[in-house]
Amino acid sequence: MNEPIDATQTSSTGDARRIVELAAATDTRMSDAFLLDTLRRSTQVSTRHIRTDFVEVATATAVLGYVCRQQSDYVALRGDDPAWAQEIGRYPSESLAVEALRMRRA
Repeated sequence: MNEPIDATQTSSTGDARRIVELAAATDTRMSDAFLLDTLRRSTQVSTRHIRTDFVEVATATAVLGYVCRQQSDYVALRGDDPAWAQEIGRYPSESLAVEALRMRRA
């Protein structure tokens, strides 16, 4: 059974649906990567400081990863278990590391 996509301004799928409808109306092809990127941009995340140098990044339903401060860098770790999380990058600020995790949600 398919559920209808809610195209309201507050829905996370509304922007993607509008893009698909515009592409169909103008006979334009859209890549899956572009549509996924549109969905990822609207993802809301929250942060929780576990320690002063360690932050958990999560959506309402899942933990995306962690941000760990190492000297002057902030390391973004993807995964729900810090012991097994994989490093996805080093950033000059905590907000950039959080953004990297938000853009790579699964």
